[in-house]
Amino acid sequence: MCSIYLINVGVNASHESKARSPIFNDNLSFVYVSIPDHAGTPYPPEMRPFVRDPDKLPTHSDPDWDNLTYGDDCLNPRASALINVTRGDILLFWGLLWQNNRQNNGNNWHGRGFTGERGWYLLGALRVEDIVERKQDINNLPAANCCRALKNAHSLNPLWHPGDRVFVGEINPSHSRLFEHAVDLGGCRCGGLIYSGAFTAADHTPFTHGNGRCWLCGLRTCRKMWDLNDAEQRGRAEIVRNAIRNVNRDFDLLEDAHCDPKCR
Repeated sequence: MCSIYLINVGVNASHESKARSPIFNDNLSFVYVSIPDHAGTPYPPEMRPFVRDPDKLPTHSDPDWDNLTYGDDCLNPRASALINVTRGDILLFWGLLWQNNRQNNGNNWHGRGFTGERGWYLLGALRVEDIVERKQDINNLPAANCCRALKNAHSLNPLWHPGDRVFVGEINPSHSRLFEHAVDLGGCRCGGLIYSGAFTAADHTPFTHGNGRCWLCGLRTCRKMWDLNDAEQRGRAEIVRNAIRNVNRDFDLLEDAHCDPKCR
């Protein structure tokens, strides 16, 4: 185990007129909604209530939480850091969620209950068990992982780009899963998790509230956020581990995440 990578996923502000991922006020439960994609597959039933026209709007369903895989084009500058991911690394996902009142049937966003408030949250994680670099290599995976990898959006696409990677997560709910409860990054308030010292900019400077530096801009691209072989960085990762466990008590981001001497 060497590193944790931070990845922004799901519908974002540019999609707000088409689709939104809701978070419910009662207990921080939420529904992950993947991005629209004209060449994608139909939105699954759980996402359709939060998509404006799901019969006409397909999606790029990634991460695939049912099969615990994630794909990306590592030649795209946004995802270039992921080309360094190795087996045992952790992919930690975050995204935009919109406040939703399930009791609200008023005249807002087609009556779907959105209040207009939004925030950014940690959504889930995958502990990487296998990595597919070429489509033909999928058949070399263990049978169960092969079946899961074949269902990833990048595998379903007839075109496999040179930078495409599919990361297959461990089938262990303690290591890989969509969280039951979102973890608030607190980007709009002093004392939020994003300002706890755990998260840093590319120059390794922690984000601080009110200093004019935009943490959102600093995290839009995929980042290797913590090297768990570095004591200081592991300490920062433990802050995030504890925040996740506060609301998802049966998930431990660092469980069995032992330092690997080969990574030193």
